[in-house]
Amino acid sequence: MGKYLINEEYDVEEAGATKSFAKGDRREDYADAWRNTGNVILMGLPGSGKRALADLLAERTGLPVVAPGDAERAVEALGGENRIIILNDTIMEAPTVRPLVHGAGKGFYLMNDSNTLADRVAQRDGVEDRDALWRELSARLAVMEPLFYETLHFILQPGQTPEEMVEDALEKIAY
Repeated sequence: MGKYLINEEYDVEEAGATKSFAKGDRREDYADAWRNTGNVILMGLPGSGKRALADLLAERTGLPVVAPGDAERAVEALGGENRIIILNDTIMEAPTVRPLVHGAGKGFYLMNDSNTLADRVAQRDGVEDRDALWRELSARLAVMEPLFYETLHFILQPGQTPEEMVEDALEKIAY
């Protein structure tokens, strides 16, 4: 058996057998992933658009937004129901938080490349040395992306505006 970031390969009796998922397919094999707590969990690096997406989702769903500032508050938030939870990258590193994320609601990783993240953060925070920021975010992405993959249910693709991401997320939430 070979293991990859998202895909898994298994030895099966029927040579050439495959299983793939598309819109509309049921994922009964992963029942815990679809546990309905009503929570929407957004994770990603700085500049990925978590706050903008959370605000748009809150407008559309009426759910409150919770952005815990530390691991203890994140554990509390993940234990609740019917909220939009923003988890920053440092909170996702906490060993007490990560195991809870997958079963606490539908988790979205807002995927972006380090160039886009650096541009957004530099503009937002007024950072002058964009290249240093890019190097820092590149290194951070290499550390954090496997942790995001470990807990996610969905990936929201880069290049989408927050308005496009909210439509994509709402479709997945209603799954």
